[in-house]
Amino acid sequence: MYNLNPPGVFCQEWDRPVGIDEQVMATVTAAFGPDSDEATTMRMMLDYRKIYGPHIPLGAAGQLDLIFADTALAAQLARSTGSARDDTRDSLHSLHAQGMLLIADDGSLWMTVPPGTPFSAANGQ
Repeated sequence: MYNLNPPGVFCQEWDRPVGIDEQVMATVTAAFGPDSDEATTMRMMLDYRKIYGPHIPLGAAGQLDLIFADTALAAQLARSTGSARDDTRDSLHSLHAQGMLLIADDGSLWMTVPPGTPFSAANGQ
């Protein structure tokens, strides 16, 4: 997603955790404790990194998780696909990471097809 340079206020802040997961978590838990808010946040960041790659769109990924928590979207999609809610969440984050599901400036979701991908129109239209 980072290389697509997506538009909008939710994709202006990017983070890049440095180090391998085990080292990063060991550092955070040693400094703050394994049950701290900092450790919870870092676990979430490392989970995002598995989906988004090294560059994580913090605002957009967080907004997507809020949409899942505050709406029936994830539950409806899980029911209609027969998937577990967590798998549905990961799938939607994957679509987001590919640039096919974006967060509008008002916080809503919108579908798109990034230019130059197999499903985009000829000549980038």
